Amino acid sequence: MRAAGWCIEAFDPTSETARAQWNGLVARTHGSVVQRAEFIFSCAATLAKPRLRLALFWQDDEVAACALLQARWGVPDIFIESVLPLGAWVQQPALSLAALADSLLKRLPFGLRLGMSQIDPRYAPQPAPSAHASTLPYIQTPWLEVAGNYPDYWAARGKNLRTNLRKQRAKLAAAGIPTRLEILRAPADMARAIQDYAALESLGWKAAGGTAVSADHPQTRFYRQMLEAYASQGQARIYRYFFGEQLVATELCLCADGEFVILKTTYDERTAPLSPASLLRQEMFEGLFGEGGIERVEFYGPLKEWHTRWTPHSRDIYHANIYAPTLMGALLQKFLVGRRPPRVLTS
Repeated sequence: MRAAGWCIEAFDPTSETARAQWNGLVARTHGSVVQRAEFIFSCAATLAKPRLRLALFWQDDEVAACALLQARWGVPDIFIESVLPLGAWVQQPALSLAALADSLLKRLPFGLRLGMSQIDPRYAPQPAPSAHASTLPYIQTPWLEVAGNYPDYWAARGKNLRTNLRKQRAKLAAAGIPTRLEILRAPADMARAIQDYAALESLGWKAAGGTAVSADHPQTRFYRQMLEAYASQGQARIYRYFFGEQLVATELCLCADGEFVILKTTYDERTAPLSPASLLRQEMFEGLFGEGGIERVEFYGPLKEWHTRWTPHSRDIYHANIYAPTLMGALLQKFLVGRRPPRVLTS
């Protein structure tokens, strides 16, 4: 039997053994589809700085927690990039996050503080504040329960949303502009769809702000690689909405084990005052209610007013800082109290 505790090694994103160990834990903990190696390892391979470390916590001869570490002298952080909805940390929910982090710090050279960004309490319950642990709110993220039938769900939406979309459809029909929803699932379709997504997003405000996924942006390579990996398992969907033959909105999505995650949305701002993204979402949700097997939709982004038109549900995502129970750890905690880990989701 393997000895209990943390094992830390150089991270190789191409390692099939590491991928199987990581995904095995996600499966056993019923984790999110965005916690899978196909997402996190693809991000690390395409966007991360080199020299990440893979940490595996062994218990009863199986992996009970795992993490990717951005090693910094004394103050390592869980790997995070702007495209990651959650930090690269997976654990058995029955285990204490603070205790796991404390034991990990003891295995790291001069480990004084472990920064843990974007932790979902669904999968890692938030630790209580203590002498060696502090947490900070990150965002409220909305989610939608897919229960019952679509007519009842739609009837429960606000009158303004229902009326507005009905008027938009009437306006398009009066102008003789047909609408069409296309859903791409095949691995061979991902590259073309990502290029079209990049071209559409580059037309809008994100391009001016430097956050658009343009055709030559490193994120484009990540999304293509990641979505192709999921599509090969039947777990990727790209929803595309057309006015006539013009692509006007796209949503990048993942779907597995009853969970449907909307990763990224873009639309053609030149269609204003029409809202092609809302028209797409209405038809997409109608399809999800009708197909069966989908239990919840995750948005994994900051709760905004428009989300509340579609769902009443949200929960808090949090950051955590775990400090070594030493004098230097206590001094560092006093200095850093209230500060967030260095990287947060921005896209």
